[in-house]
Amino acid sequence: MNKHSIYTSAFVVFCLCLMSPTDLSGAESFEISKAHPRILINSETLKELAANCKGPLAKEYAELKSNADRAVKTGQIKYIDNKWATPTDLLACGMVYLVERENGNPDAAKYAQPVIKCWGDGSRLSNKENCSFGYHALAYDWIYDALTEAQRKQFGNVLGDWLTWYTDKAAITLRGGHWEYNQTWGVNVMNVTHARDAIVQKLFISLAITGAGTSHEKQAQQFLNSWNTRIPRDCIPAFNAMGGSWAESHGHGGYGPIRVIPWSFEAWHTATGKNWFELGEPSTYLKEMSRWLTYLRVPHTGRHAYLDDGGGSIWSGFQASAPVVAKSLNDPLAQAVTNGAFANDQYKWGSIWQRLLVNPNLAEKTPSEMKLPLGYLLKGAGHVFMRSRWDDPNATWAFFGAGRHIAGHQHDDEGHFLIARQGGLVSKGGGKGAGNDSDHYWGGSLAFNVLTIFDPDETFRRNKKNENDGGFQRLVYNNSKVERGHIAAFQHDKEFTYAAADITKAYNSSKAKEVTRQFIYLRNSKRGGDEYFVIFDRVHSTNPDFAKHFILHMPEEPRVSGEVTEIVAGHVYEHTGDSLVSTWVSMPKDSGEKIPVLSSGRSRMFLKTVLPEHSTITKRGGSGHKNWGHPLEPTAQYDHHNASRDQGPVSNWRLEVAAPKAGRNFFLHVFQISNEGTKEMADVQLIKKGRFVGVSIGNWKVAFAKTGALSGKIQTASGAALNLTTKVETAAQYQQWNHAVGP
Repeated sequence: MNKHSIYTSAFVVFCLCLMSPTDLSGAESFEISKAHPRILINSETLKELAANCKGPLAKEYAELKSNADRAVKTGQIKYIDNKWATPTDLLACGMVYLVERENGNPDAAKYAQPVIKCWGDGSRLSNKENCSFGYHALAYDWIYDALTEAQRKQFGNVLGDWLTWYTDKAAITLRGGHWEYNQTWGVNVMNVTHARDAIVQKLFISLAITGAGTSHEKQAQQFLNSWNTRIPRDCIPAFNAMGGSWAESHGHGGYGPIRVIPWSFEAWHTATGKNWFELGEPSTYLKEMSRWLTYLRVPHTGRHAYLDDGGGSIWSGFQASAPVVAKSLNDPLAQAVTNGAFANDQYKWGSIWQRLLVNPNLAEKTPSEMKLPLGYLLKGAGHVFMRSRWDDPNATWAFFGAGRHIAGHQHDDEGHFLIARQGGLVSKGGGKGAGNDSDHYWGGSLAFNVLTIFDPDETFRRNKKNENDGGFQRLVYNNSKVERGHIAAFQHDKEFTYAAADITKAYNSSKAKEVTRQFIYLRNSKRGGDEYFVIFDRVHSTNPDFAKHFILHMPEEPRVSGEVTEIVAGHVYEHTGDSLVSTWVSMPKDSGEKIPVLSSGRSRMFLKTVLPEHSTITKRGGSGHKNWGHPLEPTAQYDHHNASRDQGPVSNWRLEVAAPKAGRNFFLHVFQISNEGTKEMADVQLIKKGRFVGVSIGNWKVAFAKTGALSGKIQTASGAALNLTTKVETAAQYQQWNHAVGP
């Protein structure tokens, strides 16, 4: 069937007549399919789905059909009144009805009956305390042809009442947040819970009831007009700026946007033929999200790193939307996710319907097969990922980030970094803390590997709940968009990956004039060979008396050189001297976590504090001391412990490198990753030349400018002499993607 033959010209004329001149401004016309289904499945894709259910997706379909058969037998829809769960039998019954009807089953209509029975007099659809109104709209579209005209109007009228939920009018208003806020779209349960604008639910409702003769026809068209205008005009530019990493991380992202936003774009695709996945820049959200969730995987567990409020999951909800992302963008990484999730039984609790939206004929590829670069910058988030190789659980992996504050659940962690090889080496402190600003430790900066500037008179947002930790302005749970830091330079080479960040605005201007961090990974092409990270920080305070600290968390107790003073036996020690060296080993498995470890053995980390030259390092940790407040804040001298602190990621110890009191200070650190049995760190020599300062490590030489632009120089292990860029160079990473994906 020709794709456009299912659209009706008269119908679109009716739609367009309902638009106001303002609605039409800059918006292209659209046509809604007159036939049902039209949401996620249409008459054309239904033929393919029905054929696949007898062929390559037969196993998935058998599981889906067993759920539907159970609902038919019992007359019950599971989870129908649980607002924290998806009423999956609604979708099972709806999809099986479509497939069985398409495949010629004369009894197909029986699969619609449990849904119709569940809806009854319509009161369940109108429950403002608990109604999965987005999923009910999807089921309505799928069983539309099994409904009588009276039922279409009855149930459609009740669903249409939701179009003014929260916003008071049938339009995208962003009343409760912006495009990058999960509650604007609605979360994965598509219920009243955490639904403000509820864009996805309302889109589904509008598409489902359009043309059904309900009293909400005009409102449905108003919402569709709003969607048609605002997504290309306003949303896509916001997604371009945010990039592939959801602003609230894969934690809150997995709760909604990673799943439901692709569904909404696919619904528009199937209903109108417009593939808006293709809109936006190469780094826009939908195009780049599969790369984000790929680079985010830590090799030794294959799970996503503990960034922001992400909880170390394998899939972060992407298995739900990967089938439609793969299909609409010809994305081999997304295809690999859905195939891998199915093979690992991740379509649980009735969510197998999501998997059935896949194109089983699309080839999957690994990052190695695609030859994706080993260093990658997500420009919108300011997240840089680095690794030694793909498809190797013993590979080195690192993260470094700095970006603007966009949404409430982002943590205040600019300049934070993580390093892993055969387990965590540099970790995030505090376990799975709640991360909000009622938590003295997690609500602030000390859970991260950051620089602190301690102004004893500084107060923080919601001061009664938040102590002075010397860190950043407290923005967590603030939904305003605030510039707090950015990646100023990025450069990827086969021998190294480099990034520089200006994080001055993350701090209160009353205490910080300049704070920058330059981060470079010196890669070894030899599997298991020694590798290095060099980190250079420039910190200029408004008052030379404001103490400055380099904060670093690690999973195991480190040994630190220098003269030692015991402060608290077994827990707190002060080390002084020149060029102090610390060392510890990796932790492959987080305490309390039943996470399979894919790597073998352990690695050893060495750390040399090159600057300040006369350092004082406090080693602090162990039971009762792991989550200590800032050492200079009198009210914070206790372990900020709660039950979640004992969960992964484990970070039992931290180092506090104190700088001598001065207006301007430099921190220069060299990290060496080696085999566990290595006894000594490689020779590291300080380099001072004019306005540059750096280190030599064997054949490597790296130097950074102490003032002015964030510039630097490098001599690689192979002898190449290069200037470190002062620009963000990302063209190659997008070219490589396009080359790997193909036309």
